[in-house]
Parts: sequence; C-alpha cells; structure tokens
Amino acid sequence: MNKINEIFSIIALMLSMLSISTSPYPIMLILAYIIHELGHLFFARITGAEIRKMRGGVFHLSISYSTNALPYKKEALVCCGGILFNLAFALLVFLMNVGKNDTLSTFSVLNVSLALMNLCPVSILDGGGILKSLLLIKIREDVAEKICLVVSFAFAIMLWLISVYLQIVFSANVSLFIISVLLLIQ
Repeated sequence: MNKINEIFSIIALMLSMLSISTSPYPIMLILAYIIHELGHLFFARITGAEIRKMRGGVFHLSISYSTNALPYKKEALVCCGGILFNLAFALLVFLMNVGKNDTLSTFSVLNVSLALMNLCPVSILDGGGILKSLLLIKIREDVAEKICLVVSFAFAIMLWLISVYLQIVFSANVSLFIISVLLLIQ
C-alpha cells in the first residue's frame, strides 16, 4: 500500500506541475511539498513517533514513521503537521509580501491549496488520517474503518463531480479531474 501511495503522490505532483505553465511554479510547488513533509517530520518528532526512513525523489520527499505506539490524538496531530506548516508558511509569506511580489503571492496560494487538498477526508490524504484517528478515540476500529471508507469514497466522488462540472462549464484544467480519478482508484 505504501508503494501505491508513493506512486499516487508522484503522479499528483507531476499533474499539478503540468497544469502550471511558467517556470518558477514547479519549483515553488516542490518547495511547498517539502514544507508539508517537514511539518509531518516536526510533529512526528515532538509526539515521539518513530521515524523509520526519509527518502527524497525527483518529485517528492517521503517520510515513513510509525504511529502505532502513539495515542490517537497525537497521531491526528502528526497527520495535521504538514497542513499546519503549509498554512503557517503561507501566512508568513503573505504577511511579509502583501502586494509586493506576485511570485511570492502565488507561493502562498500554492501552500494554502496543498493544505486544503490534504484536509480532504480521503483515506490516502492527511484528512483521512485525521478522521480515522479522531474516530478511533471514541469508537471501535472496525466501525471507524467502515466510516472512513464511506466518507473517503463519498468525498472522492464529490471531488470528481466538481472537476467534471469545472471542466464542462469553465474548460478548467484537467488536473483536478485526474487527481479525483486517482483518489477514487485508491
């Protein structure tokens, strides 16, 4: 399953990069992904999660850690780490840049976009991990798994429908459509 997630993240990143036509944006997107993964790393360290390995690739940074021994609240915090770092970094860049540089403004938007995408309660995204961890605080694992599967599938369908609508009405970029299809496959 880790290999599938790794392939999915590479494909999603490449599709995102293809949707951006000017040269600095792919580099900014890669930096946003690195900031995201560093957020997970930071929160894994402070919660005591065991970091198993870090691997960098051409299009991604992957950190494997074990949260098996962590309480569910701390596991949810590790899942939130990347999102929090992206949002904090976007806010910092925005406050330092207000109206000065379009490239930096775009970098803030990329960080916010990455954070929002990862908030989606789809099982392979951070939002799915957050949902599962929070459910496990109150209910049995088998029930939590079923709820997560239903929510994940419903949300992936909703993203797909939104992407189809955007494509038909606005001739929008196909990236969201492809990413939503990949989420459905997962």
